[in-house]
Amino acid sequence: MVLRFLFLSILFGCVSCSTDSSDATKELSLEENKPFTEEDAKNLYSLRCVSCHGEDGKLGMSGAKDLSVSKLTDDEIVEIIQAGKNAMPSFNSTIPEEQQKMLVPIVKSLRK
Repeated sequence: MVLRFLFLSILFGCVSCSTDSSDATKELSLEENKPFTEEDAKNLYSLRCVSCHGEDGKLGMSGAKDLSVSKLTDDEIVEIIQAGKNAMPSFNSTIPEEQQKMLVPIVKSLRK
């Protein structure tokens, strides 16, 4: 029973990191003409990134990098969000570019 739970937990973690959930991003859609805010970016991180990177950026699920020690530039962060890397999927088709760029300060805020 414990092994089954462990297997299902790992499977869920892998799927949640790589699932194309464009509907989830649509849940963050704002009222027309309302700008995407820092709070919206934090919510997007919680929705799309926490399952692998964790709230503090250190989780490392499915091989996710420890964001607390990242030295990537803003452009490099956006590039990885757009293209994906290793097990991390590309979010280019599911997260609009403006919102991708708004994730950069959230990711950088996790650094030590």
